[in-house]
Order: sequence, then C-alpha cells, then structure tokens
Amino acid sequence: GISQSRISHWLLQQGSDLSEQKKRAFYRWYQLEKTNPGATLSMRPAPIPVEEPEWRQTPPPVTATSGTFRLRRGSRFTWRKECLAVMESYFNENQYPDEAKREEIANACNAVIQKPGKKLSDLERVTSLKVYNWFANRRKEIKRRANIEAAILESHGIDVQSPGGHSNSDDVDGNDYSEQDDSTSHSDHQDPISLAVEMAAVNHTILALARQGANEIKTEALDDD
Repeated sequence: GISQSRISHWLLQQGSDLSEQKKRAFYRWYQLEKTNPGATLSMRPAPIPVEEPEWRQTPPPVTATSGTFRLRRGSRFTWRKECLAVMESYFNENQYPDEAKREEIANACNAVIQKPGKKLSDLERVTSLKVYNWFANRRKEIKRRANIEAAILESHGIDVQSPGGHSNSDDVDGNDYSEQDDSTSHSDHQDPISLAVEMAAVNHTILALARQGANEIKTEALDDD
C-alpha cells in the first residue's frame, strides 16, 4: 500500500519519483474516493490479535508435595561456627581426607548443629561434597597466603622456599558444584610464616639504621681530618 506521508511527498514532488504501478494505484484510489468518500477506510483489514508470548505468561504456582524439597535457585549454604570448629580440627589432622573421612566429618558437623526434635533441611545439612569443597578452598587459601608472604620476604632480600606441593584436587573450585558455600572464616592465629615476615621487616629496619649510623661515623671522621 501507499502511506499518507508517501502521498504527501508525491504531491509535493509532482509524482516524479513514483513508478507506473504506484501511479496507477494512486489514481484508482483517487477515483474511488471521488465517487464514494471514505470507502477506502472500510477496506482496511482488521488488526490481527497478537497472542502473548509464552515467556510473558504467568507461571503456574509451585505446589510443594510432602516428602520433597527443592532448593531455590541461588540459595547458598553458610557454615555455622560450630561446624567451622569441627572442620578446623579435622583439617589440622589431615588436609586431604578420603571419602570415608569426609562422611565422618559431615556426620560430626550435623551432630553439633542438630536440635532435639527438629530435622535438618537439605540446605542446612552438611554433606561430604560440602566438606570436600571446604577443604579444597581452605588449602588454596593457605597456598595463596604463602605465595604473598614469600613475595614479601623476597622483597626484603630473604631467600625462601616455594610453597609446598600442589595437589590436583585443589584445582577444583567449590562454586562449580550445585551446592555452594560461603567463604569460610578461620581463627587468627600467628603461624611461622607470619612470624618470618615480621622478623624480615624488623631485620630490614635494623640493617637500614646500621647503614645510616655507619655513614654518619664516616662523615664525622672526614670532618676531623
């Protein structure tokens, strides 16, 4: 069809840019409107109702059946303080527990958070997979801190050994699993590496003061001469 703006443009330009087919169509419209004004308005097709897309329709209500529990998308597991104490204790004994040991750790955690007469939900319950993720993240955190502290020692001119051996199991990120847990919190105890970093800083300060004192003595000796 021909739009109103097209007709106005054609009238202003005297039809120089219209094809013969459009000129004939415009002429037929003109003749029809001349003999029966408004007739072409009734010839417009009725608008076609557009169905609402399925993705915009309201989803059906979710009904919970007895004995079933489904985690909400985005739910995160949070370690309780009681469980962290148990995990730290087992971690100090063995940083690479096997499947049987992880089950034992999970049962120990569930025992300390289980309330009398109340059953733990799937989100609250500690599983061997959650234990595996926590141990892997804990080992990676220790190695990350060791690398940072080693870089500090090297910046003070102290030779240090590279961090301990690397296990392939540490490459697994806990967030790759469907069960996710928040970052674990650990007790702020001062380990040997932290002490070494502090000692390196103290030694560096002492050496700087010693060099400064030696330079002052040399300057005084030259002045006396």
